[in-house]
Amino acid sequence: MPELPEVEMARRYLQDTSLHQTILSARIRDERILSGVTASRMEQALTGRQFECAMRHGKRLFLKLRDDLWLTLHLGLTGRLICLKNSQDESKHTRLLVIFENGSRLAFDDPRIFGEAGLAESPRLFLEERKIGPDALQQDLNGFLESMLGRRGLIKPALLNQRIVAGLGNLYADEALFQAGICPRARSLSVEQLTALFSSIQETLKASLAVNADLEKLPGSCLLPHRHPGGRCPLDGALLSREKIGGRTSYYCPTHQKTNKS
Repeated sequence: MPELPEVEMARRYLQDTSLHQTILSARIRDERILSGVTASRMEQALTGRQFECAMRHGKRLFLKLRDDLWLTLHLGLTGRLICLKNSQDESKHTRLLVIFENGSRLAFDDPRIFGEAGLAESPRLFLEERKIGPDALQQDLNGFLESMLGRRGLIKPALLNQRIVAGLGNLYADEALFQAGICPRARSLSVEQLTALFSSIQETLKASLAVNADLEKLPGSCLLPHRHPGGRCPLDGALLSREKIGGRTSYYCPTHQKTNKS
């Protein structure tokens, strides 16, 4: 599933390809992609307007149509945005198609239809209504400590809770825990451990953005290139543990990632 770095790359793609172009029409190819809005309302809201700016918060994208009207997008599990030139055919998995006056088109392609598109008055109101927490790259250390200190549950599910911190998913949570030397089953972490984890989250996300979210280009000291059955820890060569934690498959090094069970 696209996480913060992948969604940020999608935002940059939108910024480079789709802003400040008048929308000739919009077509909903599959209404199952819509959230809280009808197909006719969505098509009407987009037609004749321009995307003035593209914003991201966590895993959410926001495209400004006017001060009090924004297109909201969530890529879900398999969603992606594709700018099509005149001669390019749209995919059979296109769920929303935006057609610009200059002939180019923006397709929201989503084979498994776990993504969503909707309308909102503002990103702030949308995030408040959905109870989505602070963005993982915008949250400061004090805010992170405040949200995490005193929690007695496992740390891995807490990192995946978008109400606590928005943008982390299964992959980058595993990487951040690995870099901080904390087992995903750890609980009741100390201030020192949480401070190290906060730094690891920041460094992990920035490292991914530096390579345009291409996991194969991450440094060899990262967990993600080795995160597969039979993979070994890049630090000590230990066979990585693989187990379900909070309903999600987690990978970690049993040698240097420590658990607090208090």
